[in-house]
Amino acid sequence: MGTWGAGPFENDEALDFLGDVEDAGPGRLGRLAGPLEHVAYSGDYLEAGEVSEAVAAAAVVGAALRPAEAADEPYLPEWVRSVQASEFDNELIHLSRQALRRALQPENNELYELWAEEEAASDWQAALARVLGWLGDRDD
Repeated sequence: MGTWGAGPFENDEALDFLGDVEDAGPGRLGRLAGPLEHVAYSGDYLEAGEVSEAVAAAAVVGAALRPAEAADEPYLPEWVRSVQASEFDNELIHLSRQALRRALQPENNELYELWAEEEAASDWQAALARVLGWLGDRDD
């Protein structure tokens, strides 16, 4: 896995996924829901790539909701800057928060394990907390 930082767009899986979303053309934002649903509702072991994609999808939603807060995020894809908050319904926003909360849980979570092994889990947790803030983190 190519990872160079704890941010939501600082790994190969996230950027590859977002590249595929960008290439999908009209209706591309509908592709964000799949990874979010999988991570939010899976009780199975989550592979690192699955979590990375869901975190990136949630960050796209969050960046649309709070563009000023996300503007300086490293590797934020340029196309994401043109996404409007009105393109997302409350259900997808809720799903984004749920996926991030699941990503923060250590149980059955390869990406969490990898960050913990590198003794950098706190950096990664802080990055996800920042994205939750963009999503108006609240207890759903």
